[in-house]
Amino acid sequence: MPATAARNSAAARPATNDTESGLGTALNIFIADTYILMMKTQACHWNATGTQFYAMHKLTEAQYAELFAAVDELAERVRALRQLAPNGLGALLQLGTLEEADCAITTEQVARMLATDNMALAEHARDLADEAEEAEDTATHDMLVARIAVHEKAAWLWRSHVA
Repeated sequence: MPATAARNSAAARPATNDTESGLGTALNIFIADTYILMMKTQACHWNATGTQFYAMHKLTEAQYAELFAAVDELAERVRALRQLAPNGLGALLQLGTLEEADCAITTEQVARMLATDNMALAEHARDLADEAEEAEDTATHDMLVARIAVHEKAAWLWRSHVA
């Protein structure tokens, strides 16, 4: 087997040491923040008002659906790393670093808040991707690099609403 294939095969294995299991624990915080962002995005979808309501309504709908799918994919990766994913809303809120918000606000306030939160998740994903790379966990690294792109694009879309 070529060296690259052996390295990639080893990197995709589930956690077998403290470094890799620590990644699973760190991913749970990222899952919690992703879930909190999903809930905020959906609450804004329902409750925000303003002149840009329809555009914001459509964008939040697309984003909370994408975030819901991402939570599932991330949680499955945590399980592959032989860790438990967060159990319930209380656990997610306790683990998360993003703040809940009252989303009965203007569309401009929504745009600013969600741009900030998406950039925070992009930075968090970047830090975790570096940890995954150091642990030679290619699957987790690649998943997090994809999350960086998603959150940076979302932040750009929201910033464009208030430019």
